[in-house]
Amino acid sequence: MESLQSGYKEVSVSRGYKYRYYFSAPESGKLSLLFAHGFPSLAIDWRYQIAYFKAKGYGLVVPDMLGYGGTDKPVNHKEYLHSLLAKDLVDILEHEKVTNVIAIGHDWGSKTTSVLANLFSERFLGFAFFAMGYMAPNPSKTYEELQEEITKVVGYNTFGYWGLFAAPDGAEIIEKHFGVKIESFWDLVHPKDPRIWKYNTCPPGAARVFCQSDTRTPRDPAHQELQHVYEKEFSKGGWVGPLSYYKVALDGDAEDSKKIPLENYTIKKPVFIGCAKKDVICAPALSKPVAAQFCPQATIEEFDTGHWVPTDAPDEVNLALDKWINSIVA
Repeated sequence: MESLQSGYKEVSVSRGYKYRYYFSAPESGKLSLLFAHGFPSLAIDWRYQIAYFKAKGYGLVVPDMLGYGGTDKPVNHKEYLHSLLAKDLVDILEHEKVTNVIAIGHDWGSKTTSVLANLFSERFLGFAFFAMGYMAPNPSKTYEELQEEITKVVGYNTFGYWGLFAAPDGAEIIEKHFGVKIESFWDLVHPKDPRIWKYNTCPPGAARVFCQSDTRTPRDPAHQELQHVYEKEFSKGGWVGPLSYYKVALDGDAEDSKKIPLENYTIKKPVFIGCAKKDVICAPALSKPVAAQFCPQATIEEFDTGHWVPTDAPDEVNLALDKWINSIVA
């Protein structure tokens, strides 16, 4: 991780915000990979992919997304509209004069990657999504309608926790009840048993109860390596920025989606979707129908992990992603 830390750079994008990002130039003839993380993560969460693809000569652009780590953290949630975030990432690519790029997202990073495909498709060779697949624009459905639709597909509501994360007091509750180390929060984020989410995260109100009662559950040891980094970065940066991704999903995303022409909903470039079999929130049953409708060149792989598939199955992910990349540039 020391070599990763030394590879960070900073740049101010066109709307004035400073981004911190890991950068490694491509070797001659190699393409570049842009990685976008989700909630609550950092650029360093892609460390296994960075090490693997750098060794193979790929170029790498891996930012701390807006609100995280060394990147600026505006408090107005409307600054986190995904059309704006997508343009920020393109600005970083332009700054580094990077061409021949594939964009890769996980969690909320998949939403930003989706909008890159909608608005800047000509800039990329392809798009990859992990855990959550391609997220088509949503110009009209309400939060309540989405919950009803998802419940019909998977049999339960996967969005109940948004009620806490998007609430006005969400950041205050996390900071107050979890303290500096926020042990309970990281238990919930990285549980040893992914099924915990179905009962303590998905039902409306369950995450709030878990937080306010300081509940503990066994944590996945695979994520302990970065715990000191998480504690440092999130205690320093706070939770207003990261939680803004949920607030803007409820207040702004529909209007933002209206900027995208209907013909841009379909991704005409190659798409890779890495589903996580044990992910009870970003369930494969949600990603596959969308891919069938909007991604005619989709390759879908399933990994026997929970939500954190790039970390939990790095060797399998790297090999599958590398194989797909080679197949589309051959």
